[in-house]
Amino acid sequence: MNKQNILTSIRFLFRFLLGGMLVFAGILKVQDNTTLFESVAYIPWLPIAIKSLIIDYLPWVEIVVGALLMIPRLDIVILPATGLIYLSFFIFAIWGHSTGLEVDCGCFGDLDSSSFIGALLGSEMGWQMVIRNGIFLLMTGFLFWKPKPATE
Repeated sequence: MNKQNILTSIRFLFRFLLGGMLVFAGILKVQDNTTLFESVAYIPWLPIAIKSLIIDYLPWVEIVVGALLMIPRLDIVILPATGLIYLSFFIFAIWGHSTGLEVDCGCFGDLDSSSFIGALLGSEMGWQMVIRNGIFLLMTGFLFWKPKPATE
């Protein structure tokens, strides 16, 4: 397997993981957005109109962007949208952790932390969330990278 095939495989894996994560999180928030509502309510510097938009539309944006990310079309729109979503999640995790916010972020709806997926993903503010969102952001950045094919 040459370098280009490896990079293509990694790109496919990252698209599937990041897109699947957005679809999964969006569906859970559509089913129950209580924790999202609570976490957004704790952001004092956001205007109420923006908070309302986040609560009402973020789950649907996650589902649409995640689904389109897994289908490699419209990359000129979907990759920046994905980057913006994961960058804002990363910034929110840093802000929440640095301010000592002790709340479930609502990232995955009301996912129980005693389940395997809940424990793996974690929705509590802290270093785990900052690291997880940082990794997701780096994965998104990798999707922007288009190495030039090696000339032989």
